Amino acid sequence: MKLNKKAMKRIVIAALLTILLFILAYAVYTTYDAYTQLVVEQQQEHLLVISRAVSQNIDLFLSEQLRDVEILVRTPGFIQELQKYYDYGNVEGVKEYILSYMLALHYQGLSRIYLLDRNGQEVFRYNQYPFLEEFDEDMLELEALTRRGQTGMGATFEIVAGNYGVTLVNMVYAGDGDLGAVVSVVDLESMYEQFIMPLDTRDSDYIMIKDEAGTVIMHQNKEMIGFNYRLGIPEDLKSDMRYADMLRMVARQYEYEEGTAIYRAYSKGTAAPVDEITAYTRMNLGGTSWFVSAVMPVEKALQPVNENLERFALLVTVILVILIVGFVTIYVLQKNRQRLKLQTRYLQEINHTLEELHQSREQVRHYQKLQTIGALAGGIAHEFNNLLTPIMGYCEFLKEQMGIRSKYYEDLDEIHKAGARAKEIVEQILPFSRRESDEAAYSSVSLDAVIRDALKMVRMIIPSSIRMDEHIHQTGANVYGSATQLNQVLLNLCTNAYQSMEREGGTLTISNEVIESDQLPEKFGSANGIEAYAKIVITDTGCGMSGEVMEKIFDPFFTTKDVSMGTGLGLSLVQSILTNHSGFIEVKSDIGKGSSFIIYLPVTDTPVAIERPKQVSILVEREPIHLLLVDDEIKVVNYLKKRLKRYGYQVYAYTDAEEALAAFNQSPDKWDLLIVDYTMPKYKGTVLVQRMKKVCPSLPVILITGLVEKDAIQMKQAKLLDQILIKPLEFDELLQSINQLAK
Repeated sequence: MKLNKKAMKRIVIAALLTILLFILAYAVYTTYDAYTQLVVEQQQEHLLVISRAVSQNIDLFLSEQLRDVEILVRTPGFIQELQKYYDYGNVEGVKEYILSYMLALHYQGLSRIYLLDRNGQEVFRYNQYPFLEEFDEDMLELEALTRRGQTGMGATFEIVAGNYGVTLVNMVYAGDGDLGAVVSVVDLESMYEQFIMPLDTRDSDYIMIKDEAGTVIMHQNKEMIGFNYRLGIPEDLKSDMRYADMLRMVARQYEYEEGTAIYRAYSKGTAAPVDEITAYTRMNLGGTSWFVSAVMPVEKALQPVNENLERFALLVTVILVILIVGFVTIYVLQKNRQRLKLQTRYLQEINHTLEELHQSREQVRHYQKLQTIGALAGGIAHEFNNLLTPIMGYCEFLKEQMGIRSKYYEDLDEIHKAGARAKEIVEQILPFSRRESDEAAYSSVSLDAVIRDALKMVRMIIPSSIRMDEHIHQTGANVYGSATQLNQVLLNLCTNAYQSMEREGGTLTISNEVIESDQLPEKFGSANGIEAYAKIVITDTGCGMSGEVMEKIFDPFFTTKDVSMGTGLGLSLVQSILTNHSGFIEVKSDIGKGSSFIIYLPVTDTPVAIERPKQVSILVEREPIHLLLVDDEIKVVNYLKKRLKRYGYQVYAYTDAEEALAAFNQSPDKWDLLIVDYTMPKYKGTVLVQRMKKVCPSLPVILITGLVEKDAIQMKQAKLLDQILIKPLEFDELLQSINQLAK
């Protein structure tokens, strides 16, 4: 019996040791697995940041190419020389414009430029040296691009095996119509080397870019360039479950703006198939989409984890040996105490693991909070306008119902005025969140009005220790550009001026005048046909700047302020905006005396557009007009539906984009007009419009939004949108738009 008891004790000890080993191994495995997943998720977020950055850089690069050439083709001298070509056949003048312009800009990636006449026939070409290869120019379809008559991106084409190019089209217009087109050819290999290759080896394994058809147009492996992921996958691999994730990812790129995935890669047999992590972003330019993918092998992403795996295993082994020795020793000496100590040590290990997981979760939550705050800041104007739409709308509705003789009419009018004041506050916030770099938003603006609006805000923000000395004259000067951007320039310069005087106080002086072109400083060159310039001088009595500082103030990220006070981007942005407006900026400063910033902007004879008086809507009987209304805000939907029904329209309202699309697809010919919000869950209003337009291209569309984004402007230019209305909506303006567009 004694032997049996000893054997039972050994069995119990062995069982306990086995259980302990299993629990410890499970804890180690779960910790390692959680850490591995965290590393993969962090790599996915990192790759997504890279793909976004590459997409934005390429978008900005191509947009700048189009914009810079657009500045050339809008130059009066260029248009005159091109007209001479038609009148006398003289090409030397326009040739000189293009040559001097291209040599002055030193483009990287712009390999060839064509000047075409109205019929798409070549007038002149310029080859940037060295050009990569000769190619079949029929692929450029120059005549088709000219007939299309639209400025924007053309199509990608293969220059040689392993290298693609893309065409950019700028139409040349005069008063009596178009004079031709300027077609630029961008060498994508050069653009890849400039923007993408530095990131390939440092931040990811490689970066791949596909065009709208799914063809690879940029890749570090030239053998992959030209391969089409939609059409080139062999049929036998489509049924291989190992490549199912890759095929799903390729399909998702055409449904979502961005995303991440892990899949088994296919490289046409040029490399062994491996599991890869990818993050993709869709880039949209002028209605054309490219897909940017940042890719990293899973093995490379987990390399830091695997490098420390041996050390981790050694540490676990040492801990395990200590636990076993301690368990056996304590069991022999003190059975009861041994159990307590084992449980304590085990709980300590588990608690330590849980604390590490908790800290990791807190870090993730903190990062998510920061992301949420950033997104919330960008969406304040949108949400505020969604609230103002029903508030102001119902006030108008009640005022119409009660009439001016009602004792509540004045109360309702005060509510409406308060809403209008709130709308003005939102409009003051919008310039700081709106991305207005597209020249399509330019028009003739009153510079006097811009100065008045900017000074109103400056008076609100400067401290009482600083005195404003204003010498503002009603010059009547109009400039061609963006009032928002010019307002931003003045606010930035005034803010810098008063911040230089915050400690000791001082005087901020602002003056304006109109000067003749011959009074322009010589360092800015000739006036190029401009007769007059508007001159604005902003002077402070602050600490001043040294000559060394003045040479760097327009460099991006250069700042003399504390890290918490400035980013170094303000004056760089000011210079960029003035350059886009064909203007100049001059700086004068003395240490201890202050600084002066002098702005010169070309004056235009084009008058400022006059707002039409508001028309009163009248209830009339009409044939049924079926309106499809889509907005995720139920308050906005209820308000618009109620008011539109009162005017006899048949309104079908939806707060879910997918439900609206399903209803539309059931009977596409039923709808006379689509009214859709820009920002909605699942996908944006512009995406919904594109899907409906594929089914019914003639469907009239009104987009309502609190903030006009770049893709909405591009769709308006492409005539995919008929009208864009800003929230909070003016109901009479909405009725006029419906009456104009609905059949």
